[in-house]
Amino acid sequence: MLASLGLAACSPALNWRGVALGELALMLPCKPDRAQRTVPLGGHKLDMEMVGCQADGALFAVSRVGIPPGGDAEQLQAQWQAASLLQLKVQASPVLAPLRTNIQALPLRGLTASGQAGDGQAVQARLAWVAAGTDVYHFAVYAARITPEMAEPFFDGVKAR
Repeated sequence: MLASLGLAACSPALNWRGVALGELALMLPCKPDRAQRTVPLGGHKLDMEMVGCQADGALFAVSRVGIPPGGDAEQLQAQWQAASLLQLKVQASPVLAPLRTNIQALPLRGLTASGQAGDGQAVQARLAWVAAGTDVYHFAVYAARITPEMAEPFFDGVKAR
């Protein structure tokens, strides 16, 4: 019993594991929850699929929507970005953040922003969007303070399946 308690004390706060969402393979630092819902975005009601979890004081989430028929991926990404920043109640201009992935053909367009969480607490956010095939994906890390140990494996871990 003491040995198992010792092992539990040594377990890392961020236990990275592979997860699939649509055409992408991702890395999350904890056992993910999955959800689906319909959201208004860009004048359409879109089915959104989400996967995410909380670890080490941070929320990690990836969402995916299909590009509507006749829709434009760039425009959808811009609308999703504006909606995300509005919900975050951003306090200053977001900073564009170059983000690496393991997919050279899928450059993540990312930004870093500070704002308020749903409970009114100050929060940092590292956000990114990418179009892949017929879908647009949104990647997000929210925490009081985002560290490289949180963000780098999350964004670097994106791969095509």
